[in-house]
Amino acid sequence: MERLKRLLIVLSIILALTLIVSGCNQTENGDGKNASKAGGDFNYFLLEPVAIDPLNIVESEGIKVANQLFDGLIAYDPKNMEVIPAVAKSWESNEDATVFTFKLKEGTKFHNGDAVTAEDFKYAWERVADPDSQSMAPLNLFEPILGFNEMMSGDATSVVGIKVIDDHELEVTLNQPFSEFIKTLGHPVFSPVSKKAIEDDPKGFADNPVGNGPFMMASPWEHGKEIKIKRFDDYYGKKAYLDTVDFKIFAEKETGFLEFKAGSLDFVPIPIGQVKATVEEFGDNAIFGLPQQSITFIGFNLNKKPFKDNKYLRRAIGEALNRPGMADAIFENTQIPAVNIVPPIGKVDKDQDEKARPDTSKAKKDLKKAGYPNGDGLKPVKLAYRAGFAEEEQLAQAIQSDLKKIGVSVALNALEEGAFYDGVFDGTLQMFILSVTADYPSPDGLLYPLFNSGSQFNFFGYDDKKVDVLLDDERRTLDEDERDDIFKKIEKEVLSDRPMTPLLYVGSASLHQRDVEGVVINAQDVVPLERVRFKE
Repeated sequence: MERLKRLLIVLSIILALTLIVSGCNQTENGDGKNASKAGGDFNYFLLEPVAIDPLNIVESEGIKVANQLFDGLIAYDPKNMEVIPAVAKSWESNEDATVFTFKLKEGTKFHNGDAVTAEDFKYAWERVADPDSQSMAPLNLFEPILGFNEMMSGDATSVVGIKVIDDHELEVTLNQPFSEFIKTLGHPVFSPVSKKAIEDDPKGFADNPVGNGPFMMASPWEHGKEIKIKRFDDYYGKKAYLDTVDFKIFAEKETGFLEFKAGSLDFVPIPIGQVKATVEEFGDNAIFGLPQQSITFIGFNLNKKPFKDNKYLRRAIGEALNRPGMADAIFENTQIPAVNIVPPIGKVDKDQDEKARPDTSKAKKDLKKAGYPNGDGLKPVKLAYRAGFAEEEQLAQAIQSDLKKIGVSVALNALEEGAFYDGVFDGTLQMFILSVTADYPSPDGLLYPLFNSGSQFNFFGYDDKKVDVLLDDERRTLDEDERDDIFKKIEKEVLSDRPMTPLLYVGSASLHQRDVEGVVINAQDVVPLERVRFKE
């Protein structure tokens, strides 16, 4: 449990700093018409990561670095997040999606010159499962693999579901059908690691990891200052343009933004409150990512009154909220109002704002059905959020104001971060604001962990047998269209029950210097830096 709490805390620290531009489809700057040059040193804004070793990759800042240093079996196309080959040249599964076989490309190398083999994947994944490693990585991604939990608990010394056929063939057996298992493998926690490099310097590997990606470490990580990487010239794929990338570490966005304006950074996130002015000043050099695989929502405690066994009260709260107003007043119209659970990656509904507007009349009718006409008889409900996060405080105040209009009194409950997450995991909070991100580009990445009755990330106490059956069905369904239909059924059922109320879809807004092109921001807020180059 403590490991899970630490994971969510770190994830949400980064998510709380993220922006998105509503309805903006611009994801790449530079159409290739300008002449580009190879070489150069690219200076990139970064918050201090938790880790850059796949063993402990847990949050977005570490992922931004690790994705340059490591390649897994598959990768994601940055424009549409579809699965594309990386170290694996091909793969196939059996009919019930429980056994997956991967054929690896020959000639792929670690940065120390050693060949990457199937054994390196087995070693890396079992390193995460080793209970002595105390990995902070998202372990739920590995749990479908047969024998992973047994090794993690100390009941086995290896993962029986990971089998090396030969140097270039890997077989993975799952403990139950999971048709979208392939999609999970783009997370850097699944990257191969060099056993030799770790054994040569067990402590040093964390700050100076040896990977197999388009860039390699130029020098060990200088905590609080920088992480410098350089082009790996023996990379099996297309070589990077840049000579080096210097991840400059800052404590806050505002300081980095000033450094960018002074000319010492090439890429920086745009702080809240400065988006419109930045677009006016820099035009196309401001670049906005697609909606991220993340959502901010209100969670309800279904095990305690007043929300226990009262879906009408939960629905009334959702119907009363002015999400477009929140996006406007708090985020300069840069957040996307959410009406569903799964973010609309790449295809925002043109009627999204209209659908997200409050329906006070309907909210009052549901409030009456809930047994509290005009709020009569309902004690003030406590809305918890993290103290010290200005955007969350403003969201809480907006929610308080909207609910007052239907007669629901809200008591704001700002909690120190540790106490907040204790309450989320222990189920002691009545109502709370939370941001959650999917670890892979699939509706399953949000729906299964949040709403499966047995999931450790089901923060609501939600238990719906029909939803559990549908979640199992989608995982065993191989046909993509059929699976999409099941996802829609799951969303419809959950939204009818309202264990949570969607607020806003999360994303990113960034800025690069005028002499830079080839910048793409994917739905994980990651820039594939091997594509980036300077103009002539």
